[in-house]
Amino acid sequence: MAPIPTKEQGKASFVIDKVEAMMRQEQTVYLYRRYVKPQPRSAEYLDEDPEDLLIWREKICHWTYSVIDHFELSRKTVAVSINLFDRYLATQGNRCDGSLALLVSLTTLYIAIKVHERKKIKLETLAELSRCQFESKDIEEMEIRILESLSWFVHPPIVVDFISHLLKFLPAVVPMPARKKIFELSRYMAELSLCDPLFMEHHPSTIAFAAIINVLEHELSIGSVSVKCRSIFYLCIFEELGFCRDRSVVNLVCDRLDIMVSASAVTRIQNKENDVTLLSNSNTISDDSSILSNMSENTEMVSVKSTGRPSRCSSVDSKNSHASSAGRMFRQHRRGSVVLPCN
Repeated sequence: MAPIPTKEQGKASFVIDKVEAMMRQEQTVYLYRRYVKPQPRSAEYLDEDPEDLLIWREKICHWTYSVIDHFELSRKTVAVSINLFDRYLATQGNRCDGSLALLVSLTTLYIAIKVHERKKIKLETLAELSRCQFESKDIEEMEIRILESLSWFVHPPIVVDFISHLLKFLPAVVPMPARKKIFELSRYMAELSLCDPLFMEHHPSTIAFAAIINVLEHELSIGSVSVKCRSIFYLCIFEELGFCRDRSVVNLVCDRLDIMVSASAVTRIQNKENDVTLLSNSNTISDDSSILSNMSENTEMVSVKSTGRPSRCSSVDSKNSHASSAGRMFRQHRRGSVVLPCN
């Protein structure tokens, strides 16, 4: 007679089933390459450079974070919105003008909020953020086009969810403060990865695993998580879920994340004086004067510690609880910075 599973075994089995289900999703219905179509050759796109979309995409990532922070919603909603944005534009051959990119981003954010948030934002409110470029009916029409193009798959597995599940395989002896720090720093890397198009074709599970590896090996001391605990963790998720620390793709993503974190820290140090000036003048700037194209410069100041790493500031998780993300690249922007850019 088979032994009765313990409560801990039952929880572990549930997590394994959940992660395996998410991995099946990312490899099938939500696989980015499944949506990529040949570039259209119509006349309206002849003057468009494919690189323009990547430029718009980065601005849109910043804008989406600013809107989410402004309305105090979960930052996981940004990941969902950008996933919908990427997959839809892939069905259009990744060619579009600025106006279409803005309308699609506004619509995917609307879909993500409507599906994944308890707090609802009126369609009219989002339309107003476009500074009269789009009306509610424009967003509604684009919503149908997007949903049909994506076959109504609007619940993508995202990096932060994988991080949360994988960290449950840490040995029980790892203290709670260390667990929280690993999650916060890993989530920070997940947020950074959204704005880099290189990650579009990598599975969210791979990015999550790489983020955890970078935190364990570059951010935490041996005193926080021992070498033995790390080895047990790597072995456990390899045996249970097939995550291999030595895969070339994992090393590639680890290196890319490390570069992004370093670049973010350097940028904060270089812009410290400008940030101080912006902070002192932020109360004199009206809502109508803020434009997304300058959003990366028009942000509140984040102080820099003597170590050269940016200090912490709060973010909101899926349960709307506040937690720290060290050196977060995307911070709450000044009042009025949630409007869309000029076309």
